[in-house]
Amino acid sequence: MEMKKELAQMLASNKALKQALREVNKLDMIRASLIVRTPKHQSLKIDRILDGELPTDVAVGDFVFIENYCELVKAAYNNLNMGNSMSAGLLKSAYRILEEDPDADFRKDSPVVFAFSHVPPDWEDIDNRLTNSFRRLYAGRIENDIAARAMYVHNCVIDIWPFDEYNGELAIFAMNYYLMEQGFMPIDMPMERKDYIELVTACLKGVRVDEEYEFFRDAIVEKMKGTIHACRGYV
Repeated sequence: MEMKKELAQMLASNKALKQALREVNKLDMIRASLIVRTPKHQSLKIDRILDGELPTDVAVGDFVFIENYCELVKAAYNNLNMGNSMSAGLLKSAYRILEEDPDADFRKDSPVVFAFSHVPPDWEDIDNRLTNSFRRLYAGRIENDIAARAMYVHNCVIDIWPFDEYNGELAIFAMNYYLMEQGFMPIDMPMERKDYIELVTACLKGVRVDEEYEFFRDAIVEKMKGTIHACRGYV
C-alpha cells in the first residue's frame, strides 16, 4: 500500500512517466494473456512484434490476437478513465474486441473444458453468475486483500467459462483490469504455462488454493517493486 501511494504521487505530477508506464503495462498485459496460448509467453519479444517483426515460431493466430489485444488495452484505459468497474457487460465488450464481432455473446452450450478438467455452469446461468460474482467483489464480501481479490476475479471467470473462446485470456484481463482499477500494476503472469494449467486445475477443485494465492501475491508485489524502482530512476 505504501508503494501504491508513492506511485500515485509520481504519476499525478508527471504525464510523460504516466504514458511510459502505460506502454510497459500494455506489454505486460499482452504477455500475461499469452500464458493461455503458448508456453513461450515469457520469452516472446512483444515490443518487437508490435513494431512489425514476425518471428517464424509464432502462430499467425497469435499475431492477430496480439493486434486485437492492443485494442482491448485501449478500451480498458478508456473504461478506467471513466471510472467503470469490471462487470459482466465490460467483460462481454472485451470478448467482442478479441472475437472481432460486435454481436458476440455468451456461449449457448455447456462444454467440458478439457484443459482444466472442468465442467462450467449451464449457459443460462452465465449472466447471473458473473453479475453476482462482481457484485460480491465490489460489495466487500471478499477478503480485504488485493491478491485474494485478484485471484477471485481470475478464478470466477475461469470457473464460469462464459464464452466460446478466449476465456482464459479474459480471466487474466479481468484480473489485471481490477488491479489497475485499484491503483496497482498489471502482472505478466511470471509462471510456466504447464504450471499455470496445473495450478488452476487444482484450485477449481479446491486444492492448492494457498499456493495460487502466494503466486498472485508475490507477482503483484514484485511488479510494484519493479515499477517503483523504474519510476524513481525515470523521475
